Amino acid sequence: MTTSPTLRRRARRLPLLAVFAIALLGGAACTPQQQIAAVFGDRAPEAQRVAHCESTMNPAAVSSTNDHGLFQINARYHQASFERVTGQPWHMVYDAFWNTVYAKHLHDQQGWAPWTCRYAA
Repeated sequence: MTTSPTLRRRARRLPLLAVFAIALLGGAACTPQQQIAAVFGDRAPEAQRVAHCESTMNPAAVSSTNDHGLFQINARYHQASFERVTGQPWHMVYDAFWNTVYAKHLHDQQGWAPWTCRYAA
């Protein structure tokens, strides 16, 4: 069986496209805004305002009150829960995707009440 040159070119491109798609799905190439949109869906505009108010959209932000990451997750109150809910070690709180996943979990449980910037929503 012979294949056409067009099919061979498509077959060579497929692995590269698969790697690109996996990277995008994993959040590697996404901005915090895109990750918030993917996780929060219709509530994304509110979530983006809260994250901007909390951390100025900085996934590496740390406050003097021990709050961490994009949504300023407090280590004292949420470290164990973050690890249980996300399945990730605490240091992943600085990854915008995992911080957003945990923020969505909190929001689903308590609305915007856990955040100082809840009125930004």
